[in-house]
Amino acid sequence: RADLRLQRRFPLRGHVSINGTVELFNVFNHENFGSYVSNQVAANYLQPQQSTSPNYAARTLQLGFRLTF
Repeated sequence: RADLRLQRRFPLRGHVSINGTVELFNVFNHENFGSYVSNQVAANYLQPQQSTSPNYAARTLQLGFRLTF
């Protein structure tokens, strides 16, 4: 799993500035499975299980800004 963050400061008048950020999680969109089915009588035995944890999520983009004065 690889994450990327870009940040840039844009000065305005005086001491006022805007900080913009772009964050990209799971940059390569690699499938991350949390675990596998280990119940031998299950129809999907040894198949990967989907995890709802954010650690295993698909590629996600987040934008943000901060105004400082």
